[in-house]
Amino acid sequence: MRMLEISSFCLYRRRTEPQCFVPDPSSFPAYHQGVRPYIFSETEVAKLLSAASGLQRYPTSPLRPEVIRLAIALLFTTGIRRGELLALKLDDYKQQELILHIRESKFYKSRLLPINRSIADEIEKYLRARTQRKLPVSPDTALIWNAAWGGGAYSGMSLRHALQTLFQECGIVTQKGKLPRIHDFRHSFALNTLLRWYYAGVDVEAKLPLLATYMGHCSTVSTHYYLHFIEPLRSAASERFENRYGELVSPLPNTARRCR
Repeated sequence: MRMLEISSFCLYRRRTEPQCFVPDPSSFPAYHQGVRPYIFSETEVAKLLSAASGLQRYPTSPLRPEVIRLAIALLFTTGIRRGELLALKLDDYKQQELILHIRESKFYKSRLLPINRSIADEIEKYLRARTQRKLPVSPDTALIWNAAWGGGAYSGMSLRHALQTLFQECGIVTQKGKLPRIHDFRHSFALNTLLRWYYAGVDVEAKLPLLATYMGHCSTVSTHYYLHFIEPLRSAASERFENRYGELVSPLPNTARRCR
């Protein structure tokens, strides 16, 4: 919560609690605006997935189209961190259970991520392509694999370069004309999850601990960093509030307005 929001909240409480302390806004430090994340839409991700099939193959990356397509699908639908994605081994994909095993990620925490059938199909399609080209498919090899340096996981730089190529091709840029970051997929996952819950009519607050666990957070406090109050989330939240409490809020009479 920003300092000015805290001050406003204290002013609100003072209406019923006259002794409530209200901080002086002039004493607050200057607000530091962080990097505003780019929120990918489903339409944009569909364009990226389609464009990935046209990526050039290299001797060090013979499956570049397939592996980048899979990387985009996993980043957008699971919200995993870039490092978690690149650390995945083939053995971390549990075909029968439809689960990805994230091992000792941030703060040395491991977790199991359920995935849906369509994402599992993407992984299976990619693994078949690896098998057909007689590329390594042993359990201890990287999922996001290339042939550089004897075979191993993509580097963060190589993944960023491939995705930036697709962003440029698809005309996806931020409001400032810059290319999105890989980390923006994680922000997009969190916001799109919230939107699905709003549209489904579920209790969003009750669901937040589940989202925090899925994203590998210790608590919902860390998850709130990814929950930006922007459109269309703003409209969904406002509509729910109106549907539930709209009858309790009525406009002031014209006489009361003039008195103010």
